[in-house]
Amino acid sequence: MAPAAAAAVVALGDDLLREVFVRLPTPADLLRAAAACKPFLRAARSAPFLRRFRRRHPSSCPRLLGCLLLFPNRRRGKFQFLPLSPPSSSSSAAAAANGDFALSFLPGGGWLGLGAAAWEHLDCRNGRLLLKNMGSQELAVADPVSRRCVSLPAPPAGRAVGYGLFADYGDSSEFRVVCVSRDAASGELRALFLSSGELSWADVAGVACQTDLAAGSRAMQANRSLYWRLHGGERMVAFSTVSMEFSVLDLPPALRELSFDTVDRGEEEDANVLHLLTMSGFRIEVWTGTADGDGGMAWRRVEKSVRFHKVLTEMINPSVDSYQHELDVIGVATGIVFLRQWNHLFSIDLETMKFKMLPSKDCEAALIYPYTIAWPASFLNPAGQGA
Repeated sequence: MAPAAAAAVVALGDDLLREVFVRLPTPADLLRAAAACKPFLRAARSAPFLRRFRRRHPSSCPRLLGCLLLFPNRRRGKFQFLPLSPPSSSSSAAAAANGDFALSFLPGGGWLGLGAAAWEHLDCRNGRLLLKNMGSQELAVADPVSRRCVSLPAPPAGRAVGYGLFADYGDSSEFRVVCVSRDAASGELRALFLSSGELSWADVAGVACQTDLAAGSRAMQANRSLYWRLHGGERMVAFSTVSMEFSVLDLPPALRELSFDTVDRGEEEDANVLHLLTMSGFRIEVWTGTADGDGGMAWRRVEKSVRFHKVLTEMINPSVDSYQHELDVIGVATGIVFLRQWNHLFSIDLETMKFKMLPSKDCEAALIYPYTIAWPASFLNPAGQGA
């Protein structure tokens, strides 16, 4: 770029460039603009900007591709990728459908092998899997689509009780890992933190809490924080990746016996307001929690949907049991709610309230993770820059 042109670009600044870029008609136009020069690339790679661009072009920027089914009880446990739409509908969906979900590119080959080469699944977020080697205790963040992984050191000594993977939806090359550990001396829950930029662990926060994470509790992400439900269902712990604070939050009594997930409403809403989504009486309910000034949370129900029981019984054979068993919320991603009743999987689009049955069988024992992907990966994650 000529010096005069470069000076003009610098004078515009990133904010003005993004106002121009967000008005480009197609994602392909944005890719071409981003490839023109480094200032354009820097402006286009902004995670908040990409979220804004996706909201403006929802049909052409696919991010939610499907869900992963993890069958942990089989002799050689495996993932099954279940797409939400035919692979031909988008290049991203086609790439995901052709991904290596056996994870044969891991050291030792295969994600759940035998002996010292075995890998245990810990979390899944934004197209990345967090895994632990059962022999060395080292961790890895793996990308089944690009068939790449980043090796991480084992966490410091201590009793790890949970893990979480934080991946910004704007930049797939960056991630953060949190290990929740029980301190033997103080009995505190400690938060150990690792970023993709440093790849080393830091003990950053602790909180007095004698209760362990609930069995099978997986990390939930919202407001740039990770959340884990505690045993008993009355509270959960929260770790902010911004302030590095670790805290315990009371849950509303109405949710203590129900499955739920956190909902990230985006940067346009108050980041201090936490949204939880659950299913009660075959209706979707959204609860909001705000700090009450005394270290607690004030909760209120703010939304309640139509009842989905009739459409549910039209999709499966109606029975007495179908009236007695609720739909369990197993995840919320990019405005889609995933639910399960026995071995049936369903999804609800929160914008259209369209109820859909997913084509999967025998998933009663499976762990299910919504599978999203950062967009556009072609310039956010160029080859050779890790997971």
